[in-house]
Formats: sequence, C-alpha cells, structure tokens
Amino acid sequence: MTAAVRPVVHIVGLGAVGTVLAVDLLRFTNVSLVPLFRSQAKLDYFRNDCKSTFGIRKLYEENTPVYKYKIENSECPTTFPGGKISNLIVTTKTYQTKEAISPYLPYIDSNTNIILIQNGLGVLEVLRDDIFKNSSQRPHLFQGVISHGIFQDEGFIYNHAGWVGMKIARLPWTDNEMIQTSQSVQNDEQNELIGLLTQKILAKEFGIEHMSYQELLLGQLHKFLVNACMNPVTAIVDCVNGEMIDDCPPVFKSIVDECLDVLRVAYKPLFDYEETYKGKTEYPSLSVNDTLEPKQLVKDIIRVGCDLNAKNSTSMRQDTLYLRETEINYINGYIVQLAQTHNLGPNACKVNKTITELVNLRSGLNKTRAEKGDWRK
Repeated sequence: MTAAVRPVVHIVGLGAVGTVLAVDLLRFTNVSLVPLFRSQAKLDYFRNDCKSTFGIRKLYEENTPVYKYKIENSECPTTFPGGKISNLIVTTKTYQTKEAISPYLPYIDSNTNIILIQNGLGVLEVLRDDIFKNSSQRPHLFQGVISHGIFQDEGFIYNHAGWVGMKIARLPWTDNEMIQTSQSVQNDEQNELIGLLTQKILAKEFGIEHMSYQELLLGQLHKFLVNACMNPVTAIVDCVNGEMIDDCPPVFKSIVDECLDVLRVAYKPLFDYEETYKGKTEYPSLSVNDTLEPKQLVKDIIRVGCDLNAKNSTSMRQDTLYLRETEINYINGYIVQLAQTHNLGPNACKVNKTITELVNLRSGLNKTRAEKGDWRK
C-alpha cells in the first residue's frame, strides 16, 4: 500500500499574516510547507538566527499558548532547487507581489494554484497585464481577504490577538468571469489548495469562508472604501484614528463619492447584479446597493475607523512614520488608474489623485526630515 503524498505549499511573504496562516496549516493539515524568502540574507537570518523556526502566540486562548514549528525546507531565488510549484500562498504587501513571485515564474504553469492574501486592489491587473500575458499559461488564481489582529513579538514569532476570519474566492482573469454560480464555487472545492484551506478543522479555527467572487468583491469594496478614507487621511495629517472624528466627514464623503463613481464603471457587473440576477437561484443573493450606499458608508467608516478603533494608528500612517513604502498606489492610486483605464477623464479622479499626491508628499517629507533634519526645530 502506497503512503499518501503530502501536498507541498510554498509561501511568499512570511510576515504576520503568512506566519499565522502557516502555523494553522501545519497544525490542522498534512502539508509540507516551504517558505520562500526574497534574498539570501533573509533566508540566512531565518535559518541561522531563528533556527528555521516560526510561531504564533494565541492571545485569545486560555494561557496564551505558543505554537512553534521548525521548517525542514526554506529557500530564496538563488537557492531554489527547481521543480514545479503546485500551490503558492502570497502574503506580501500589494506593491511587492510582482517582484516577489517573478523569480519563481519558470516553476509556475496553468496547473499551479495561487492565492493572494492581501487587502488591496489592483494586483490582479498587474498579474494579468505584466506577468501572465499568455492566457493559456495562467494559473488558477484565488484571493483571500483577511481580518486578523496580528503583531510581531520577536524574530518570526507573532502575537495573534484575535480574528474575524478570512474570505476566499477564485479571481476572474477576465470581466466575463466576474459573476460566478454557486455550482462553480462548489466545483472549486476539488482544487487542492482550496481543499486544504476549507478542511473543516482549519476553516473553523481560522474562520475561513469560501464564496463566489462577487460575494468576496462586495466585501472587498466595502473594506477598500474604509481603507481609502482612514489610511491616507491619517497619514497625511499624522493623527491616530479617533483624533479626527469630528472633522473628517467632509473629506470622507468626497473620497467615497468619487470612488463609487469610478467603481461603478470598472465593476459594472457587480453594481448591476441585483437587477440582472434577481430570482436566479443558481446565483447567491447580494444586497449591493444597500451595502455600498454612500451616506451609510461614510457613517460606517467613521464608526468603525474613528470610534471603535479610536486609539489605533493605521498601517499607512505607520509606514510614513517609519519611512517605509506605502500601499497608496493600490488604494486611492488604484482609483486614479481605473479612471484612466476607462477613459473617464481627469475630473473623475481629482480627489483621489490629490489624496495620493499628498500621501507621497507626507512620505517624502518624513524621509527628508529624517535625513536632513526638521526645519521646525
């Protein structure tokens, strides 16, 4: 009797999100996990300083246990031994995706399964237009949208503070594939990577929900609009979330209104969904218009961003403070890109263009002050 072959999963981006998912994959499935680092130096640090070990402290479990795993195989572009990549998890920042997977393209083919676990928009277009131009060679591509609270302890040990879950769906390579039937979602459960992620014990522990792309996209756009307001505005004015609660509604309204005008064109099948698919039982029911109603959206963003998370500092503000590259081009900058792609004219994206430029100004100013000193002192 032949022993079952363990599925191999490669992971690019072993940061907070990558580590918390990797730990639970090792806890609850039979995978062989191979982290892929971007450089020899990063690989050496993991192998030598961290002893090829990563882990998660579950702060929400009794006695806050730490789950640690020592990895047998880890690689970088210069050490990768070759061979087909069957399953690839990508948890890098949006702007790092192209560079991160490019060295491994010779080992990716139309049978490879890739899941992007990122919260921005625009990576699909980069993969389609810049990397996988040949439609016959495109891999099976999925998206994961995650809501977990994770922060670093030391090395590759992270604290897992809590979670809402992770939604996953197949990404459409073309607009014609944007709307999916419930049966197509069920068929994807036969995919090896999706099958691993939806195993009952892992799905329950990690809060994984498998759905159609249009269901994922609706939630993604809602979260995108939260990020399009909270991230850049806090970065530009350099404040924690709750400080601006009384003064932010006008600028939030301007951002939301303009974003929705552009998104309605770019994602027309979703915005027409209720009218087009009403009563068609083979498609999931969605309340697109209610979910993306502008006035309620602004109220929701202020409640969630400025009230419930009043003491928090957004990731984009943290990036500008610590002189890191921001994801602005995949948030407000993405709206500018969409307006250009659909020939909507410069007035269609003037708010988001200005917001993008101001974030870049703040980021550049902070770097200049760090290098040359602060003239205010």
